[in-house]
Amino acid sequence: MSGLSAEADAVHNDLESPDEQDVIAHHKQLLEIYGFLLQWTIAAVETKAAEKSSAAPVARGRGKPKKSAAKDKDGAWDSSTQLQSALDIMCKVLKLKLSKIFMTTSERDTFIGLLTRPVYMILESEQRVKETSIRMHAFKVLCMAVKHHGHGYGLFPRPQLLSLTDASSCANFHRAEPDIL
Repeated sequence: MSGLSAEADAVHNDLESPDEQDVIAHHKQLLEIYGFLLQWTIAAVETKAAEKSSAAPVARGRGKPKKSAAKDKDGAWDSSTQLQSALDIMCKVLKLKLSKIFMTTSERDTFIGLLTRPVYMILESEQRVKETSIRMHAFKVLCMAVKHHGHGYGLFPRPQLLSLTDASSCANFHRAEPDIL
């Protein structure tokens, strides 16, 4: 993720200077590679999290659950902070003037899809949607994709977003952070 963040900074600096237009093709290739790796990583993390949540034993009976501190320390890794970081970096990339890097609309739309596909995957997870910070970061990425890059075509036919429109989700979404962009 730090590589993608550094590349976004480099692209931003090179887009500002007119002398470095020959480097744009290199930046385009690196953004595509980092975007693919980020998508693949998030897909793997979400698949593993879904397997873990479906394999978790159902707690029955009374009493306090017994935990082993060593077992939790070695076996459990909370990916929420990493997902938030990844979503922040996606926002950073979406702030770039991608139309100067991806010359055709289809190339730019494909790249935007590469960044938004993992967000839709995150939003499919009920566990992730319950976490306000993850949900807010995910919606921020989608809002930036729509606002800056015309990604509205890919946003609304998503069935998983329709399930997020119940009253409790909307109330929490609007209360948590009124100014997303």
